[in-house]
Parts: sequence; structure tokens; C-alpha cells
Amino acid sequence: MTASGLELAGMLVACGAAALGLVATNRRLRRGALAIAVLAAPVLVAGDVWNEPRVVLFRDDPLQIVALGVAAVAVVGALAVLIDRVPAAFPILAVALLALRVPVEIGGETANLLIPLYAVIAAAVVAGIRAEIVDRRRAGEAPPAGPGLIAPGAGAAGLLRWLLAATLLLYAAQSAYSRDVSTAIEYAGFFLVPFAVMFSLLLEVAWTRRLLGLVLVAVAAMASVFAGVAIYQYLARDLFLNDDLLEANQLHQYFRVNSLFFDPNILGRYLALAITGLAAFLAWTADRRGLAVATAVAGLALCAIALSFSITSMAALVAGLATVAVLRWRLRGAIATAAVAAAAAALLLVAGGAPSSDVVEGRDIYGGRTDLVSGGLELAGDRPVAGWGSGSFGVAYWERIERAQMTISHAEPVTVAAEQGALGLLVYVPLVVVSLLVMLTGPPPGSAARAAVAGGYVAMLVHSLGYAGFAIDPATWALLALGVALRE
Repeated sequence: MTASGLELAGMLVACGAAALGLVATNRRLRRGALAIAVLAAPVLVAGDVWNEPRVVLFRDDPLQIVALGVAAVAVVGALAVLIDRVPAAFPILAVALLALRVPVEIGGETANLLIPLYAVIAAAVVAGIRAEIVDRRRAGEAPPAGPGLIAPGAGAAGLLRWLLAATLLLYAAQSAYSRDVSTAIEYAGFFLVPFAVMFSLLLEVAWTRRLLGLVLVAVAAMASVFAGVAIYQYLARDLFLNDDLLEANQLHQYFRVNSLFFDPNILGRYLALAITGLAAFLAWTADRRGLAVATAVAGLALCAIALSFSITSMAALVAGLATVAVLRWRLRGAIATAAVAAAAAALLLVAGGAPSSDVVEGRDIYGGRTDLVSGGLELAGDRPVAGWGSGSFGVAYWERIERAQMTISHAEPVTVAAEQGALGLLVYVPLVVVSLLVMLTGPPPGSAARAAVAGGYVAMLVHSLGYAGFAIDPATWALLALGVALRE
């Protein structure tokens, strides 16, 4: 079923406003666009699910709606006051809460949502608008003239922002013929739009060495919590949030942990990012106490990532560490990283190898990734130019390939090719190339902060090749924003 006129209009408004926020240099224009995007995203999602049985049960109870509204306003308002008084609170909270998902039950069904992060983003928008109003009244200034957009020749960082904006606009436009408009709306409303808003807000932050250090402390603290929970799960042989994984663990000798995430691979992804950031700090610092603390946290996270048995996360970690090593020690770093990777592979084989071909209820617990990739390529071949439409991989795969409940191919380029065709690849491929140029080149690439961000981004990119979740993960947008900010 293709998108209705109202659904398409909603997608264009939400994604268009977020895209404008990405490329606007006029502060007033940018903040207005971000406000529209933040308001349009939840309205878009609510309109899509308004008549679903689980939502009908909720919205038919006025007290629940009022209580939820009051709570949301109170939380966002309190956070806005905090961010207005302590501007550093926004980047610290945003980065710390990137991975934290909260289980929300509506009508008997549970969804894991990034509610804390959404609240922080909305609060930052409110605080920005308030600051803009106050500054305007005090200065009595007239609105600046001109379009206030990034010039086309503004370098790699400017081109990156235009490509991100193009990603949003194309995704909205291709929902017009999507085979699964609801998924496209969910991806736009829950991921693309709010994360694009966060990207724009992070570019407004005055990044100092002290603030970067506090952000790393926040990342290390969250990684310690995730790793501690994961190790407890392994020792107690108990899991949270994912009964299917617990059932699967009963069928083999090893025990995969998921900590506070639904999927062990997402746990591994965020631990790999944390370890990479800590590795950059260790490579540059001379502070003995900092060395000791960072080494301890990285060691704890490394134990937890091993217990996740996420091969994709291991590969991402090696890629991230290699990037840090090359930026710090050039050729020697590359050689050392290759040696460590070879040693890790040898230890894995000695320990009994990686988990494989485990089947639960006739289904590969890794999602049958080989079949998904080959099926995704077949879908891309069927509609090579425009694809099957935004968010349509699952429905198209079910109808054309196999009746499997999957919404992505677990390989980002394949998902893009299947859903958006050559049009999507014409944006995705340049986006990857330009983003790597932003991260790995420019003055000065050889600093701890830039190495941490570059290493984290490379790790994220590698993880998305084996697990997808590139544009719909907030870490991608946060790392890109930091990469642009530290370059400028």
C-alpha cells in the first residue's frame, strides 16, 4: 500500500524541516526549522499508529493521556532550564544517553524507545528558542537577510551536511511508493528526524578540551554500567528484555549476553565505540591516574563485548582501534593493529571458534544474514533505479523472496540498494566517502579527540556493513557532528 497524500505531506514536512536545520547558517532559520521538525516527528508517528488496537486502548483513557502529557512537559521543561543554565549539560547528556533504550508497554506490546535521548533533544530545542527570543529582545536586531544556507563550495564539511539533508529528503520522497509506509514513517519519526536535529544542535556547542573530557567520562561511565550488567548476566545465566535469546542460549555451550539492550550486537556496537574512544585517550595521555582508570574501563568493556559473541562488533572494534593506531603512529600503528587482530583471531580459534549455525524454531539465530543479503540483492535487481521504497525491505522480502519477519538485510548498502535503488546509492556512497574525508583529513587529524571520533565513526561504519543501522543509529549522527565541529 503506497503512502496517502497526508502521510507523504507529513514525511516531507518532518524530514524537510530537519534537512533545512542541517544546512541553515542563519541561526534563527535553523532553530525555527528544528522546532518544526521536533513537533512534526511525533505527530507523524502518532498519526500512523492512531488506529492500531494497542494505541486505541491507550488513547481511550483520557487520564493516561493527560498524565503522559504533563509528565512530558515537566521533564522537557526541567531539562530545558538545566541546559539553558548549564549549556554543557546538553552534549554530555546527549552522548551519555545515545544507547539507553526504555521498554514502553502500550496495549500489551512492548517497544524499546530512546525516550531519554528524545527528551534531551526536545529540551535543547526549547532552550535554544528561548535563548534566541531573549537575545533578540535585548539586542533589538532585525532578522538577517539572505537565504542563510551553506554555500555549495563550503568544503567537505559543508558537502557532508548537504548530503545528510539529501538523505532525509530522498527518504521522504521515496515513501510515496513504499510497500511499507508505516515502517518508513517509524524510521523517519523515531530516528532520522530527531537524530538530524541532534546533529544540528551539537554543531552549536562550543567544544572545549574540558567538555570533550567530560563527554568521554560520560561514555566510560555508561560503558561500565552496560559491561557490568553483561558480566552479571553471564555469571547468573540470566537475561533481560529478550526471551528468544534466553531460549537460544539453552541450546548451545556458550551464553550470549545483551545487558540492557534487546540485541547482543547493539551491546557490542556501543562497547566497541567506548573502547575505541578510551583507546584514543590512552594513546595520547600522560596522566597516570587517567591511564589506570581508562585501562580498567576498557578492560571491563572488552570482557563484556567478548561475552556478547558479536563477530560484527569485534570487527568494528578492530577497525576502530586500527584507525586510532594509524592516526597516532602511522605505519607502525597499522602493523601493530594487524598483529593484534591476528592474535585475537588465533585466540578465538583456540577457544573453540565463533558461534555459528545455531537454530531456534527452524530459524538461524543470526537472522540468516547470508540469505538476507542475497535476497536483498535480488530485490535490488528487480527494481534497480528507484527500489521498492523507503522502509519496504521487510514487506518486499516477504512477498518476493521468503516469508521471513525481517525489516533490514543486516548490510546497510544492500538495504539501501533494495529500498532506494540507484537513487539511494547515489546519495549513500558519496555520503560515506565525504564523511571519511571529514573524519580522516584536515587540520589537525592527529589529536586524541579527533582520533577518538574518527575511530568511532570507522567502527560504526564497519558495524553497519555487517549489521546495518547506519543512519538510524544516533551514534552515527553524533560522531558526524563531532567530526564536523572538531574540523572547523
